[in-house]
Amino acid sequence: MSFDECIHRLNNNGVCILPSETVYGLACSALSAEAVQKVFKLKGRPSSNPLIVHVLDHSDASKICLTNPLSEKLSQFFWPGPLTLVLPKKNCVPPEVTAGLDTVGVRSPSHPKFRKILSSVGFPLAAPSANKSNKISPTSYDDVKGEFGLDSPPIIDGGTCELGIESTVLDLTTNPPQILRLGMCTKDQIEDVIGIKIRGVNKITRSHLASKKSPGLMSKHYCPDTPLILYRTIDKLIESLPSIKDEVIILPKKSHNLSVDNAHTFYLSEFGDPIEIAHNLYHILHLSDRLNKKRIHASLLDNKNEIFSAINDRLSRASANCL
Repeated sequence: MSFDECIHRLNNNGVCILPSETVYGLACSALSAEAVQKVFKLKGRPSSNPLIVHVLDHSDASKICLTNPLSEKLSQFFWPGPLTLVLPKKNCVPPEVTAGLDTVGVRSPSHPKFRKILSSVGFPLAAPSANKSNKISPTSYDDVKGEFGLDSPPIIDGGTCELGIESTVLDLTTNPPQILRLGMCTKDQIEDVIGIKIRGVNKITRSHLASKKSPGLMSKHYCPDTPLILYRTIDKLIESLPSIKDEVIILPKKSHNLSVDNAHTFYLSEFGDPIEIAHNLYHILHLSDRLNKKRIHASLLDNKNEIFSAINDRLSRASANCL
């Protein structure tokens, strides 16, 4: 699809699929209830699950929500980039976008093609991940192109997404601020910028109200069609290898160098680098799913830092059970 066609569709309450640095997004005007309803219908997404609104910068964010010095400071450091800020919304944002809440999640994407579209249309774009509700988020053109079948909106091909998992979501309507969803922007990084302690992900984020403020917090999410069996440690996965036949195994790094007869093995990284693992996670889940095997086997990662925690969060929500 050309840029001109995409802009025409968005200007007429249509839907397009756009690349971002996190995952591909199903984009529409965030100011049009009609357009937003098309996105929900395409995804099969429950109306209780809010959408994130994408803007060029903090100035544009101030047109749709009540910004403050804290949001400005964070935007100066992290935007454009993978940090979503939850702020009180203005009346121009339809309730369909925010699941009826008086808050909205807003961020500024860094992908040049997404930013070019934002600049051209001149209004904010709601853009949840371009997949059916609760399924694996797409991080490449190939991953997304068959997701919606004949109903698929046109796609702007932006190559493989740089980061590979969704943005960190930070709620600025609480005191202190609270991380609702883990991502590539970490608690330590945020605290270094704003100079105050914030709350990390804990039981508070699992409450009904907190879950509504951010997408990606349902207990089942990011799921392949093939059941994903998740092991609490790599050692537990290794112990189970003799019983895995003609199924799929996903290992964190190639240095594990495990060979299993009649099994399909994928590696998330060369040496276990968390950024590389995040970049490859969804794509490898897509590849594993396309093999149409009985089960996929993977393990949680050693919890060395927040990026590992973000990856473990996605794996846990994608799994059929955890052994």
